[in-house]
Amino acid sequence: MTTRLTAPVVVTGVGCTPFGNLRTRPEIAGLTLQELAARAAREALEDSGIRGPDVDAVYVGNVMTHSSQLPATYGQLSKWIGTQLAMGVHIDAACATTATGVCLAAQAIASGAIDTALVVGVEATGNRPRGTSPYEREDIDNETMWLWTDYCVNQAYGEPQGYEIFSTYNGIIAQGYMRKYGVSFEEYDRSMFELSRTRRMHATLTDRAMIRETLEDEAARLGYADAWSMWTSEANPFLSWPARLRSLVKAADGAAAVVLMRADAAKGLPSQPVELKGFGQAVSDLPWYHEDPTDWTVDRVAIKRAFEMSGVGPHDLDYLHTHDCSHIMSLVMAEEIGYLAHGEGLKAAYEGRTRFDGDRPMATHGGRHAFGHAWAASSGSDIHEIVTQMRGLAGARQVPKPPETAALMVQGYAIVSNVLIFQGS
Repeated sequence: MTTRLTAPVVVTGVGCTPFGNLRTRPEIAGLTLQELAARAAREALEDSGIRGPDVDAVYVGNVMTHSSQLPATYGQLSKWIGTQLAMGVHIDAACATTATGVCLAAQAIASGAIDTALVVGVEATGNRPRGTSPYEREDIDNETMWLWTDYCVNQAYGEPQGYEIFSTYNGIIAQGYMRKYGVSFEEYDRSMFELSRTRRMHATLTDRAMIRETLEDEAARLGYADAWSMWTSEANPFLSWPARLRSLVKAADGAAAVVLMRADAAKGLPSQPVELKGFGQAVSDLPWYHEDPTDWTVDRVAIKRAFEMSGVGPHDLDYLHTHDCSHIMSLVMAEEIGYLAHGEGLKAAYEGRTRFDGDRPMATHGGRHAFGHAWAASSGSDIHEIVTQMRGLAGARQVPKPPETAALMVQGYAIVSNVLIFQGS
């Protein structure tokens, strides 16, 4: 059975804080998570031209309650984001949290139950409250942070140190890809270098990104002759062969927000609306691949549902944002959705085709490595970038022709696959 949204739903406002560490990044240093969420929500509401009391329902996402100490998250945030008395709920779909909230909000709007919804994702990955006060925070060591993150995984697959994310997301996928398409290590490494260069370059063009330094500038700062020399040095080790450190996710603190409305209720608002044409979601369990580690049934199901609901296909896409916790993962996802040809992802990355000024632009805010990854908030940052690009407001990183149809393909710890299709309205 083909499903459709029974009424048009549009994004009318987006907001996103700078990503970084709440204790050290100047723009967000000293904020509580409540204040961080409020900043993103306020930006989205102002972009939409409405106020908190105009919102009918709120979907607030947070993954690591260990670091947020915000169980029943919406109840704790309602006053901070100006939506007290509006109905709301806490959601958690790992790294697909905000995107999942958008899907839930769209269903409620299309059904006629509500006219306006606010979706907020907020996360702290590097620190937690000291004691019971939200105003004082202390660092979390890296091992603890990843162990808490690994609680997203079915514990039947657990090990004492947690699920081994780095080998699964990186080395196993990369080795399978190389074997499947006859790619040499040298070809793989060069392509990953070029893709990392692209993502780093993109991040320098937005003041919200966590790492605003090109590989070339970093190499010079560290005393290397050039970026390739740094890439192949001990400063960029293999974390799971053949994947190197600078092809991996960079954990961050951050918040993002999205306002959605019924299309006819959005008339006359100040910002250009972007229509959510459709979405598809599928949930599986780990491991999410089969004998071929690049073959992901859960993604294929979500893609099929999204294309059926939206009435578009892969050849209609002008822009794609993927969940690039590892850079090889992002290319496999781009191939799976048909944005890049199967087996051509590494070549496209090497040739610079995924740059903002290439013919297959992707992750123009820098992706999970350079923009940073704040679990529940990151797919919201992706939607913020998609809407900004479609409105033609991305400045120096603007895709030359603003995309008319764009897709977000995100995974929540590889168990929640979510595909959203947007079109200019």
